[in-house]
Amino acid sequence: MKFEELLSSNNNIDIKDIKEYNSLKAVIDEFNSLNNSFKDYQEIVEMSKKEGDQEMLNESRNLLNSLYSICTDLEINVLMIGEEDDNSCFIEVHAGVGGADSMDWTEIIHKMYINWAERKGFQVSIIESIPGEFGLRRATLKIDGKNAYGWLRTEMGIHKLIRISPFSPDFKRHTSFASVVVYPSSDNSINVDLKPNDLKIEFTRSSGAGGQHVNTTESAVRIVHIPTNISVFCSSERSQHQNKAIGLDLLKTKIFRHYLSIKNEKEKKFRDELGTNGFASGNIVRSYTMHPQERVKDQRTGFETSQLSKILEGDEELDKMIKLALSVSQ
Repeated sequence: MKFEELLSSNNNIDIKDIKEYNSLKAVIDEFNSLNNSFKDYQEIVEMSKKEGDQEMLNESRNLLNSLYSICTDLEINVLMIGEEDDNSCFIEVHAGVGGADSMDWTEIIHKMYINWAERKGFQVSIIESIPGEFGLRRATLKIDGKNAYGWLRTEMGIHKLIRISPFSPDFKRHTSFASVVVYPSSDNSINVDLKPNDLKIEFTRSSGAGGQHVNTTESAVRIVHIPTNISVFCSSERSQHQNKAIGLDLLKTKIFRHYLSIKNEKEKKFRDELGTNGFASGNIVRSYTMHPQERVKDQRTGFETSQLSKILEGDEELDKMIKLALSVSQ
């Protein structure tokens, strides 16, 4: 019996099996499309050579571009095979040791992910943004769209920056750290029951760096889940209602991840290390060097590039880094 027939005749199939089937089917469909297009390309090239038809040769070039596009889609589908890869996600960036430099570095990383996500066509929401003396102490983004978590899950870890500090009076080289935590947004199939008696909700005024853009109404919201002591803060919208809704969504996801991480020893180990000696060298996933020469190195793949500026702008160079990291994580 085919899976489609089994699906129509059985209501008790696990949703995980359905998602896995859909992911594999997408890869097979893309491969078949690629195979058919390649056969068409071969036929057109052979005919254009025999007949000396320039117009047909131009058509073959267009088909070649189409083949490249199909290959790109196939590559993405092959990489996005994780159980939660097709989900939206939250990404947190925290300043590490390094004072003003690390807070500045955290803001740079924060902007990098915003630019990258917008370029990829994802919807970006700034859930939390806590300013420091310079830059950001921490920030949380929600990236909405298919495969957002799959694209960003390997960004989790410590990101190290080496540069001449703009905050140092003697212009010495300085090392800064920022930690990145990525987790999928819980979907509607996950039931996290948020009982009103388990929640502590406080409304307050949101504030920006230096007292700028301060709301005159108490629109920001802080929600604490009392049983787990997990808390969220949201000030991205002007409305209390909207901030509360976004905050509850984030809280629901964090609670789900909290219980899931108990079973997931790898993630639990990372978070434990992050809480004790989290900025130890063993957790570094990528190093960014601005001096004496511009360089970015991924510690997991060993890949290096001089395209530092493009990566920090969220350019396609960052895609290359991410794809390589995904390929070694399979």
